[in-house]
Amino acid sequence: MSKNMEKRKPTFQFAVLVMVAIISLTTVGMVVFKASITTMFLLSWLIVVPAAMKLGYTNSEIEEMGFDVGKGAFQSNIIVLSVGVLIATWIAAGTIPTIVYSGLAIITPKYFLVTTLVVCSLTSIATGTSWGTLGTSGIALMSIGTSMGVPAGLTAGAIISGAFFGDKISPLSDSTNLSAAVCKTDVITHIKHMTLSAVPAYIICVVLYTVIGFKYANNTIDYNQINQVMEVLKANFNIGFVSIIPIIFLLILLLLQKPSIVSILASGVAGAIIAFFQEGESVSKLLNYMLNGFSIDTGLEYTDKLLNRGGIMSMAETVLLVFIVFVIAGILQKTGFLEVLLQPMLSKIGKSRTKLIGTTFISSYLANAFSSSMMFTSVFVGTIMEPLYKEFNLKPENLSRIIQDTATLGAPLIPWNSNAIFCSQTLGVSSFEFIPYCFLNWITPLITFIYGVTGFTMKTYTEEEVVMMREVEDAI
Repeated sequence: MSKNMEKRKPTFQFAVLVMVAIISLTTVGMVVFKASITTMFLLSWLIVVPAAMKLGYTNSEIEEMGFDVGKGAFQSNIIVLSVGVLIATWIAAGTIPTIVYSGLAIITPKYFLVTTLVVCSLTSIATGTSWGTLGTSGIALMSIGTSMGVPAGLTAGAIISGAFFGDKISPLSDSTNLSAAVCKTDVITHIKHMTLSAVPAYIICVVLYTVIGFKYANNTIDYNQINQVMEVLKANFNIGFVSIIPIIFLLILLLLQKPSIVSILASGVAGAIIAFFQEGESVSKLLNYMLNGFSIDTGLEYTDKLLNRGGIMSMAETVLLVFIVFVIAGILQKTGFLEVLLQPMLSKIGKSRTKLIGTTFISSYLANAFSSSMMFTSVFVGTIMEPLYKEFNLKPENLSRIIQDTATLGAPLIPWNSNAIFCSQTLGVSSFEFIPYCFLNWITPLITFIYGVTGFTMKTYTEEEVVMMREVEDAI
């Protein structure tokens, strides 16, 4: 096929057919065969490339377009790999164990529900995983709540609210890094923007769980499980102020506006230095942790699940997914598929920001319900909606915030979603019991929607930024 062959624009029907084929392939693979989202997106190459060739593009042209956009994943992927290093050295230094230990130490009967929220938040922020938090601190707190006579759904609601709050705002979270990458914004900028909706929602949750918890103020707590976890952590790590220095160091670097990659890696090295001097870890072991993750056998399943994680290799799939998503999205964009699909949507939305926000919300919840995966939802909604937000001169962090407030927080609210199923199976509670009490998952999207309608906190491009952006696009 000649490079000079006339390129055709896809028809709307053909564009819809291609998009439905990609969604169907990915969804069936993930839901029916339990395949990885990364595998299914890579296989969608077999749909995208033939479709683009049908429009007159050669294979080499298609690859060039995809890889040209794929280069945009470089910064995001280096951040993700740096986070893998950070998690491993923070555990080795006792940083994450200190956070978990401190959280467990503050539990009291009167404030059981609100401390459950806080403990799960701290654990999830420190580890960057909601599922890991549910499978460790969550299980322990469920048994404590049961011994106190607190309804299982209520305890589970506080656990899920805390775990998903931490997952959402942690720079160590793969879902957070993915949302930022798909929407083409820096992960730290993304997190800062999310706090504008997450923090007010969290404060409301603190009030709600505190007030409700007063009902169980006179109940007693079985501290056996808490004490067991705390004893294991103290026996294997030096719990104290020195261990949290890497966190303080990271916050200082970020406040000084230092580059995210440099800040994260520097904090990881700080953790390694503390692990060397305070925990007695060798340099060779620390370098191995950075690659393969921290490893320890404490004899207690809860703590082993919490601590055996991190490392560059643990982030490999996320890195591959981000790159593949960028490449596939680049091909769909440059061959005109996304433009054709978005045109009817753009004409119906018109100049209404409210309709744009509403469409994003609906798309996100429907994709979550259809695919049963918040990761797929983030990729799908981010890819489809990102050009529309540009049309409204809205910065990408607006979209990435909405995606996380609906895709990440909405997942446990859909009973057949993989996240809701995991919550139910791990905590031993029916999803219909905990869904009404996941206050954070309900309140945060409501606040975000109000922001979208009123324009409050919705960041826009200046005229100078619009001109620069167009110049860059023209150059590409």
